[in-house]
Parts: sequence; C-alpha cells; structure tokens
Amino acid sequence: MDTTINPTEATAEELLTTLFADRYRELLEGMPDGDPTWVTNGGREGGVYGTLADLTAEEASREVAGTTIAAHAEHLRWAIDLVNAYFEGETPPASWAESWSVTVVDEPAWEALKARVRRAGDRLLAAIPAKHSWREEFAANGALAGYGHAAYHLGAMRQLKKVVRGGAR
Repeated sequence: MDTTINPTEATAEELLTTLFADRYRELLEGMPDGDPTWVTNGGREGGVYGTLADLTAEEASREVAGTTIAAHAEHLRWAIDLVNAYFEGETPPASWAESWSVTVVDEPAWEALKARVRRAGDRLLAAIPAKHSWREEFAANGALAGYGHAAYHLGAMRQLKKVVRGGAR
C-alpha cells in the first residue's frame, strides 16, 4: 500500500480519500518502476503522462476509428478541469462537444496540450485530500465517475498509441 496514512488510526473516510488519491495518482503519473500497481501496467509510462510523453504531434493527430490521441487528451484535460472548477466552488458550463474540439495538433500545440493535461491532473491530485467529501452524494458520484472516466481514456490512449505505432490493428 503506497498510502501515507496509518490505516489503523484513520477514519474510513480518511482512508478512502487517501486511497482514492493514490489510485488517481497511479492513473495520471504511473508508478515508479518496481512498485506494485493496481490499475496500470507499471512504470511511469503506464500512466497518462507517460503514455503521452514520447508521442509526436503527428502520432497524436493520426485518426484511428474516428478519433485521435490528441482528442482524448484534450477531452480528459477538460473533464479534470471541470472537477477542479467544482473543487474551487464554481459551476462551469459543461459542453461535451467543445471538449472534443481538439483533434489535430502541431508540435507546439501538442507540447502545450501535454502541459495542460499535467497541470490539470496535478491540481486535481492536490485538491482531492483537502476538498473531496464522500458524505455528499454529488461529490461521491462525481469522484467515482471521474475516476472511471479517466481510466477509460487512459486505456483508449494506450490502445490508440499501439495502433499509430503499428503494433496493433
């Protein structure tokens, strides 16, 4: 267990929040080599940041089955920033169509998008321990849905990466 909380002294809510943040961190950052994983393939390359790190803009923009890695990355960034806005007390408009508006990127835009994904994820990871509550139905549903949503897009991007690199069809 990679948690920093003592499970014998923590409340159930504290433990759940800590473990939730740890698993979300695994989705975004991957795990250090040699550390056990729960949901990724291990190593830093198993998370969102590592999956996107070595892709070129051309690879990120290559359409496969009607979508691109860049589109998934922007959509995930948008969804995470939506959660960040809620944590900051805002209720932003949620335009799913707008969240899929990026499909093709050049190198500068790709580097900027990867940086925005990381900033959004880092803000989320910092906010979870301080601002998340499992006692509010909307917050609990949002946390579970957001985590599943991030895991789905990580998997989609990893599969698309295989295809654009010629490893799967």
